[in-house]
Amino acid sequence: MDPESCLRSLTAEALTRAQSDEVLLPVSLGLQAVANAFVMLGLLPEARAEAILAEHRSALERRGFGNAWGVTKGELTVRPGAHDYWEARTAGPAGLRDIPLSVAATGICCPTSVADVYFDWVTLTAAGVRLRFHATSADPNGSAVAQYATMQQAMSEISLIDDTRHSYSLTIHDADWSRTRERQEWHGQVIADQNPAGRAAWLEFTPVKTGLSGRVVMPPSARVAVGTSDPPWPTPAECYLAALAPVTSISINQAKVGPEHTAQIVAVVADSLMAVGALPVASTLLREFPGSGKPSWYMPLIDRWGRRARQRAADVRPAEYLGLAVLLPLEHATAVIEGVSAQGDLVTVQLYGHPWLMGEYWPMITPCFQVGAIDEAGNEHDGIPDSWHGAPDQAGSGRFWFWPPINPAHRSLRVTVSTLWEAAWAEVKLPPHGL
Repeated sequence: MDPESCLRSLTAEALTRAQSDEVLLPVSLGLQAVANAFVMLGLLPEARAEAILAEHRSALERRGFGNAWGVTKGELTVRPGAHDYWEARTAGPAGLRDIPLSVAATGICCPTSVADVYFDWVTLTAAGVRLRFHATSADPNGSAVAQYATMQQAMSEISLIDDTRHSYSLTIHDADWSRTRERQEWHGQVIADQNPAGRAAWLEFTPVKTGLSGRVVMPPSARVAVGTSDPPWPTPAECYLAALAPVTSISINQAKVGPEHTAQIVAVVADSLMAVGALPVASTLLREFPGSGKPSWYMPLIDRWGRRARQRAADVRPAEYLGLAVLLPLEHATAVIEGVSAQGDLVTVQLYGHPWLMGEYWPMITPCFQVGAIDEAGNEHDGIPDSWHGAPDQAGSGRFWFWPPINPAHRSLRVTVSTLWEAAWAEVKLPPHGL
């Protein structure tokens, strides 16, 4: 069966089963999941998938389902998931200007009149400078409305120059705001335009409030061994299904989708991929879904450890970071290991990738990049996604931490970055770390 006919047959079946809002939600999610998978895998153009889902939405409206999930706000779409993914993958890296060229860890604090700003990660690209920061300020009456203005004021009080004496203007790219115990906290990124004179050898930060400068030397890209390898599963459809399958329950706008319905959604995607010939009927994945052999406490343990890992990552010292800017030899994607940090058994990597999109909710998944590692003893570790920042050109930069935790006695890892089609690895030395 061709993918368009397959998706149309599913919408026809769904229309006959449309009886109540309760039934409509998992069925609509199943349709979205199949459409998203087809688009993500390049089996169906996004425009055709959108047209088919729009026709189904109109048919539901004619049947009186105008107030149901999937209809009311136009949720029947692939836009939260694979939107523009295939176009970005086809375009390649030619127009990308934010590929990391040099990365350095910093430990610079810049007090300003409105907040104390800490810069911990600097990336040089062809487009300019990208700075990762967190900031704090005392503010018993703080509000989210003024967060951007407050941080932009803080950045205006910080001077940034390089070895050519070029002065950079700091602009907030994105920032998350929170307020706890009468204190405001920000985490985000700042961008600064390119120096026309070329790449900087060092950067110097000077807050107006103190006049005390801090300098960061920008190192060349690390020279490490790199190579290609096979992705986790033999076919892209298997890789996609393996990423989709482990979820057992979700909540969307206070609507709960439990194990029975999530299993049905995975099943309809698997069946559709087999129907169009993308998923081999002899695949071992059909007998051994990822995570099926794990004990019931395994995922809750990862979630709990991950919360502590995020708190610890915020306190990593500059000596525990190592800037790398290692470009991996992928053919149909761009991936750069920006750097690695090690703090006892907590090891994280920062990855830049293109194309890298994020879906808003399961099952609209976009498994653009997966990260894994093998330690010196041959043990395998999964890269668990943490923070992520996207860009208008369908690129992104995100952090992964490894599970199970890394033995502090180990001094290197083979880090593997995979897409649905290919994989590449790099031998990465770890900064000194111990418990």
